[in-house]
Amino acid sequence: MPDPGRTGRGPAEARFDALYRGHHREILAYCIRRLPPAEAEDAAADVFAIAWRRIDDVPPADEAIAWLFGVAHRVLSNHRRAGRRFRRLSGRLGGLGSSPSETPETQVVRSAEQQLLITALESLRWSDQEILRLATWEQLPHASIAEMLGISPSAVGQRLSRARKRLGEELVRDAGGSRISLPKRKAG
Repeated sequence: MPDPGRTGRGPAEARFDALYRGHHREILAYCIRRLPPAEAEDAAADVFAIAWRRIDDVPPADEAIAWLFGVAHRVLSNHRRAGRRFRRLSGRLGGLGSSPSETPETQVVRSAEQQLLITALESLRWSDQEILRLATWEQLPHASIAEMLGISPSAVGQRLSRARKRLGEELVRDAGGSRISLPKRKAG
C-alpha cells in the first residue's frame, strides 16, 4: 500500500477510498432494489457522504459492509418519509398539478386560474395571506393557528372569514367582474 504521506492523502482519505472502492457497488445495488435508478444513485451517494463524515465511526474491514447497509437502510427510510410528505403535499395542493389525462386546453385554463389566485393572494396584506396559507395549505386547525398568532380560536375564524372575503373580492376584480367561488373549509 502506498504511503499516505507521499501521495498527499491522509489516512482518513485512504480509508474512505478503500471503503468506497470495496463497497460502492453493493450499496448501489441495495438502493437500486428499493428505488428507481436515479433516486438510488442519490441515496448511495448519501450513504457514502455519511461514511465520509463519520469515517472514524466506520468499523474495520469485514464489519464495514454491515455498517454501510445500516446507514443505507436509514437513508432509504428518510427517503420514503420524504416521499410520503411530498405525496401528502401534492394531495393538499390538489389541482395545482396536471394529470396525464388533461388536455392542453385544460392545462392552460388551470394555469391561468392558478395565476389569478396567486396574484389575488399576493395583493392581500401579509396577515391575510398568512392566515389563509396556515388554514388552507398547511391545514392547521384554528386552535393551532391561534396559538401561533397569539390570538383566540374565535378570532382566527373571524380573521379567516374576512381574509377569504377579501380574497374573493380580489379574484372578482382580477377576473374582470366574473364571480369565482372559493371552496369552504370546515372550522377547525
